[in-house]
Amino acid sequence: MIGALLWGLWSSISSWLAPACVAPAIVAGVFFYGRSSGKADAKAQQAKANAKAIKQARGMENEISKMGGDDIDRGLSKWLRDGR
Repeated sequence: MIGALLWGLWSSISSWLAPACVAPAIVAGVFFYGRSSGKADAKAQQAKANAKAIKQARGMENEISKMGGDDIDRGLSKWLRDGR
């Protein structure tokens, strides 16, 4: 008698328990997938920005290495506070 009562209670609980456990698992899976995808996108964007900055810095270094001493002094004079 008690076994039948417990079996009936378990069958009614198990009918809504499985969907109630699966729904949060799906939501958590989608959240963590989106989070990892966002991290990958951010890393790719940062790598692209770093490559652009490195390329720009190398270009400036190449320009400066081609200049003479007087040209460099003239270019830097606008940044110095030496009373000119």
